[in-house]
Amino acid sequence: MKKNMLKIVAILMSLTLLAACSNKENGSAGVNEDTVKQLEEKIVSLEADNAALKEENEALKVEIEELKASGSGELIEEEEEELPVFGAEEDGTMTQVISIVVKTDEPLLNKMQMLADKLGEEVFGGLTMKALEIKEEDGKNILYVDLIEGSGEVGAKSWIYDYFQGSTGGNMTETALSETFLQREYGGIWVDGVHFTLDGEKIEFDHVPNLSDTIMR
Repeated sequence: MKKNMLKIVAILMSLTLLAACSNKENGSAGVNEDTVKQLEEKIVSLEADNAALKEENEALKVEIEELKASGSGELIEEEEEELPVFGAEEDGTMTQVISIVVKTDEPLLNKMQMLADKLGEEVFGGLTMKALEIKEEDGKNILYVDLIEGSGEVGAKSWIYDYFQGSTGGNMTETALSETFLQREYGGIWVDGVHFTLDGEKIEFDHVPNLSDTIMR
């Protein structure tokens, strides 16, 4: 801004000197009208630039004050939380296998699918499960999870033959599935119950009886 003012002063002084010189050389003819016009146009242009800079300067001051008023001006990091993935001992005792980190404001159904992916990978030999939806039933929010049976290829894992057989194995399966999705110790917003299906059908096997009905939290 100071530079612009100095330019204006310099131009005015130049204009005065030119007028004086022109008067000496031309006498009553006066100053060169074209030169005067050019200098006047430059003055107008510089004054406009100066006004624009002043306006920009004021806008920056306002922005600085707003940042100060809102806090430090630093970007706020997104909050995250850790959710455990559970397995079970042979006696059915729940054990934490691993945990996942999710954004606190992540949609609840997305959190459920993340748990499903990690649970299938870590506890159920890579078997797939889909968190389908959360439905309100009798005032309660119920999560629906569909277990996808394995391919049937040799060596491929199977819900029916690997995890629904035997009282011990069935108990471990029920514990891992129900406790991972119910997250009983979680204090935030969560579902009230979980309902499992196998390839879209009701699960009816002797050693996983609890999977045939909705399991409440």
